[in-house]
Amino acid sequence: MNAFSEARISRRTLLSALGAGAAVTAAGPLLSACSSGGGGSTSGGSVTSEDRLTALLPSYSPIEYAAPDLPGVQGSVPGYTSYPGELIRAVTETPGTGGEVTAMTPAYWPLAPSDNAYYRAVNERLGAEVNFSVVNGSDYAARLNAQLAGGEMPELTVIPDWDVPARFGEAVGGSFTDLTEYLQGDAVAAYPRLANLPTRSWAYCVWNEGLRAVPTPAGLFPLALYHRHDLFQQAGLAPPQSADDLYRLCTEITDPDAGRWACGNIFLEVKRMFSVPAEWSRDSAGNLVNEAETEAFAEAVAFMARLFEEGHVHPTVAGSTTGQEKELFESGALWLFSDGMGAWQEALARQLPANPNFDMRPFPAFSHDGSEPVYYTQEAANLMTFIRSDLPRERVEELLRILDFCAAPIGSEENYLVNYGIEGEHSERGADGAPALTDLGSREITITYGFLAKPPYIVDQSQYPGYVEAMHAWEAEVAPFQVDKLTDGLRIEEPPRLTGLVQQLDDQLQDLLRGRRPVSELPSVIEGWRRDGGDEMREFYAQALDDAGR
Repeated sequence: MNAFSEARISRRTLLSALGAGAAVTAAGPLLSACSSGGGGSTSGGSVTSEDRLTALLPSYSPIEYAAPDLPGVQGSVPGYTSYPGELIRAVTETPGTGGEVTAMTPAYWPLAPSDNAYYRAVNERLGAEVNFSVVNGSDYAARLNAQLAGGEMPELTVIPDWDVPARFGEAVGGSFTDLTEYLQGDAVAAYPRLANLPTRSWAYCVWNEGLRAVPTPAGLFPLALYHRHDLFQQAGLAPPQSADDLYRLCTEITDPDAGRWACGNIFLEVKRMFSVPAEWSRDSAGNLVNEAETEAFAEAVAFMARLFEEGHVHPTVAGSTTGQEKELFESGALWLFSDGMGAWQEALARQLPANPNFDMRPFPAFSHDGSEPVYYTQEAANLMTFIRSDLPRERVEELLRILDFCAAPIGSEENYLVNYGIEGEHSERGADGAPALTDLGSREITITYGFLAKPPYIVDQSQYPGYVEAMHAWEAEVAPFQVDKLTDGLRIEEPPRLTGLVQQLDDQLQDLLRGRRPVSELPSVIEGWRRDGGDEMREFYAQALDDAGR
């Protein structure tokens, strides 16, 4: 989904959360020096210590309603090559009390009709009428800002990590309920499906040293570099093993007369290929260095700018930062593009009915020079659901029960209902037991309840032949190459006055990549970033990391 990839490159807020288990026990000393007033969000930013985070978070209590067919391998997640035949009724009591619940979620696809049989079916099980305000994803950040400014929030608000408003730390306390007392430690046991969410994902929901939201756990990897495997096979092309291989592939694929170009804007994956450090790293002298200041970053900029300059990037993408890369890729107009892991199954759902040969896959792990590749760890939650601050305790508990219902894992009736509606109406099971949406289901079911809360990430969708096996195999191959960021284990809120720096730098980088300014101006761009606040941000991170012993 291009909206995701573009948004990720412009993310304003860096969230780094603790890894469960070993990272917690290895916690460093208390960090408070970057905060004033005991660690809350201030004009100077804040850092919540690992010890404090550990004390705030819910106790983890895993549940499993159906055993996976493929176990996790070396840190990868399990896979389900078949859909469970017998489903468990996991939530035996009605979560809601019969009234209306207001909720706002984004949508990155055509909106479903507001009055439909799917909503009615889920609401009946919930015992509440969830009235969704579904906002186009491209407009979501603006809507969030307007509603926060106007103090007109719904009871449940979903905030993607790529759309966290600037200065959010200053607004969160007055706008949303502190859920710490409801979910901290063993209190979460009242909501067993929420207690099943990974500890690491909860850390992303800590603001002003309080637990402010329910997370949607993310997968292991934020992005992949996909290729049209079916077209590669037809053309006799092999995946790249180096930057030179990738460039050669681009030259072989691009043929405007044939209506095909090599790629979209794959800069994020080019950075990964060149092993650009994630955000901040230490040089050999121990100095803190931003990723944009590294030689690897300069090499990545030069490589991507060359692809733009030589016409290997589709002209629609080259002419706009919001080019429709997904559609171009699925039509075969471009053969490589970078997107989130969810894009894979979404494309299969759209394309397989009309084109059974459609086959997209991520490239196997590779680096620019053939050395061991690097894949930085993903933020552990990519969406957060906040509860409005002015609600009585009974209402907060009801809303948490509704979120608990939505987080039911595979193997439960609740999970089937949220994802596939009513069997026989919104979906049908195939001969292999895998559910597939009917025409009615395709019209009415989009991700709404699934944005409010979701179970831990797994690989499923066995209705697409070979998909689970291919996804599981790729994650198992790449997982050993994951590397923690320098900031992993800390909960950091950057100084609000500096949160625009990332976007400012990205805007100028886009000019370099797309040939609007010569690449030779990269040093002056970086110098401007330092002058405009980059060095101040470095000092902020240096103090936090020094205190953490990193």
